[in-house]
Amino acid sequence: MLVFVLSLFNRYIYIDDAWLGEQAFWFLQDGISRTETIQDFQNWDIHLLVYHKATIALGAALIWIFGWSVESLRIFTLVVYFIFFLVLLRFFRNNKTVFTSDHFVLAAFIIFFNPLTLLYSYTFRPEILVSLLGLSSFLFIDLFLIKSPKTKYVVFSGLLAGLAVLFHLNGLVFVVSGFVVLIFMRQLKPAIIFGFFAGIIASLYLIDLWQPGQIHAYLDQLNNWPVAHAEHYSSGNFWDGLSGMLLKLLNEQQRFFWSYKVWGISSLFIFALILKWKKVLKLKRHLLIYIIILIVSLNMLGSQIAERYLLYYFPYMAIIIAIMIFDLRTKAKAWLQGTVISLLLLQTVCVGIGFYDIFNQNEDYIDQHKEILAMIPDKSAPVLVSYRFIFNALEDRQLVTYKSFEYHQVELDRKLDQGEFLERASDLGIKYIVIPGEMLKGSDSRFPFLMDGKVDDNPYFEIHIEGNDFTTLKSKK
Repeated sequence: MLVFVLSLFNRYIYIDDAWLGEQAFWFLQDGISRTETIQDFQNWDIHLLVYHKATIALGAALIWIFGWSVESLRIFTLVVYFIFFLVLLRFFRNNKTVFTSDHFVLAAFIIFFNPLTLLYSYTFRPEILVSLLGLSSFLFIDLFLIKSPKTKYVVFSGLLAGLAVLFHLNGLVFVVSGFVVLIFMRQLKPAIIFGFFAGIIASLYLIDLWQPGQIHAYLDQLNNWPVAHAEHYSSGNFWDGLSGMLLKLLNEQQRFFWSYKVWGISSLFIFALILKWKKVLKLKRHLLIYIIILIVSLNMLGSQIAERYLLYYFPYMAIIIAIMIFDLRTKAKAWLQGTVISLLLLQTVCVGIGFYDIFNQNEDYIDQHKEILAMIPDKSAPVLVSYRFIFNALEDRQLVTYKSFEYHQVELDRKLDQGEFLERASDLGIKYIVIPGEMLKGSDSRFPFLMDGKVDDNPYFEIHIEGNDFTTLKSKK
């Protein structure tokens, strides 16, 4: 816990802090989501229609209350993270005839002691909040099935599942999973009630798409999303979409082993399923059905296979893992205990790597940004910067980010050369270019022609300042 707290100080600015933070900033200013720093790409600088509706509105509210800073956005996620454990505790207390307090401690440990939660518990992204809403929705389904078949439980569950959709469209998987598990448990009328109330809340996602032409513009932005591995089911014919979905389903295992951040918990979960699926089915049949539907629906409905969405599964994975570890403490063969201990050691190593990555990148970027931009006295001059510079320079600087060029390369399906890059910068009206240290050192390979810090003779830009950790170019025009 102490190391976790220390890792929060000068926590490095994650790309999504900037990406979602900027949308929230302009939502507060203009009442619509947009990204002014990403120029000349799908009209994002004018109106970004594909966005996490409630997440951005919440971010705007946080900025209005606490001011423009990355901390005001991320601390809210941290608060939600700890509320998540309170809801998890409530689940175990509701099921005290099945589980003990030790089960909760084991499950909480598995979730907390994890590289993925180390990162996203202090990042302005919706996954932690959506996971909380999903778990809360399941909690009420669980109450309905084990305690009392009261209609209010499925109503609350549906409302929470629908709310998850507003914070991230992938939250739709909790609507699907809740509805399907009630059907599986032969609760048709409650399933309909659940779906009705979930649908009412989820339909608010369309609130700014009712005007003429907005749906078309939304789909256009969605189908031109600049992520190479994203799947766009609204494009192509039916059979192309079906084959794409089936292929993606076969690749779902990639999510569980995407990087070291999920190796430990995924291995423990699979091993626990192999050993304890019969016991889980006996103790909590609807829990096992729920997580299976969750996995399948996220794969089929989600835009991409990304490890961060594994956070949606974490509470249910941790419960099943806790069942296994609790049983193995007293009655198990030595090789089974040894295997689990080895997997827990793997998790420990992965957490160590996670902490190392965080501490290695942590730095007082806000002061660094101030120092660099202070060398550019003309505050009205458009400056090309890394995305993290929006904290806290977005309020009084004309910023353009490298994403404008990265996404243009995606459109072209090739890399720009230095001449094309500088010409585009000039065409966008950029007067200064700040080349950050990670590009000069070669740890950012999006623009390899900037790695050596050399600028070929060109009619657009010249070297202005060469610092130890950055280089600034100035327009010749």
